[in-house]
Amino acid sequence: MSRLLAVSDIHGHGHLLKQLLAASGYNPDKDCLVLLGDYVNKGPDSWGTLQLVHDLTQKGAIALQGNNERKWLRSMPDSIPASHDEIANVRKFLDQMPLWYICDSYLFVHAGIRPGIPLDHQTAEDLTEIRQPFFESPVNPEYTIVFGHTSTYRFLVPPWQIWIGAGKMGIDTGAGHGYYVSLIDLTHRLQWYISVHSPSTVRCSVIPGTSGGLEDKSIYS
Repeated sequence: MSRLLAVSDIHGHGHLLKQLLAASGYNPDKDCLVLLGDYVNKGPDSWGTLQLVHDLTQKGAIALQGNNERKWLRSMPDSIPASHDEIANVRKFLDQMPLWYICDSYLFVHAGIRPGIPLDHQTAEDLTEIRQPFFESPVNPEYTIVFGHTSTYRFLVPPWQIWIGAGKMGIDTGAGHGYYVSLIDLTHRLQWYISVHSPSTVRCSVIPGTSGGLEDKSIYS
C-alpha cells in the first residue's frame, strides 16, 4: 500500500471527487481509499456520485454507509434516472456497505461511536448519526477515529479545514452546506480540498500541527 486516503460527505459532488483524486495522483493499484458515507442528497448529482463510488469500490476502494444512504434504503427518491433492476442493484450495494473499517492505527466510521460499547455491538444509528456523546467521550488509545457527518465548521475551525481532537479527526468539510469536499492523505498528512462553488480550484495543505504551521497552495483550477 502506497498511501491511505479518506474522504467523507461528498453529497452529490462526484465531479469534485474526481478532481481531487486526479490532483492527488490516486492510484487504485497502490493506494487504499476509504469513503466514509453520505454520497447522496443536497448536491447536484446524487445518482452519478453513487455510480462513481460503486466504480471506485470495484477497483478496491472501501465505501462505508452513511445516514443518507440509510435514508435511500428506506425510501428511494422518485427522481432517480434508473430502471427497476438498476434500483434493485443499488439497494443491494447500499445495504451491503460496511459501517466501519479499520486500517493500520485508524478506525473509519461515518459519524462516530457510542462510548463504552464494543465496536461489534454498536448500532447502525449510532455509527451513522451520533454527535455529542462521541465528541465528548474519552479517547480510545488503540485507534485514531476518522469520521464525517458533522461538518468541521461546527467545531469553530475554518470551513475548509479538517478538525483534529485527541484521538479523533473530523474530515467533513461541509460540501452539503455549500463549502468544500476534502480528500485526506493520512500517510503523508496532507489535505486536498475544493469548493463546491466556482472557480473549482484544488488546494493542498499540510494537516495542521504536523510541520509547525499550515502550508496552503493552489494546484489548479
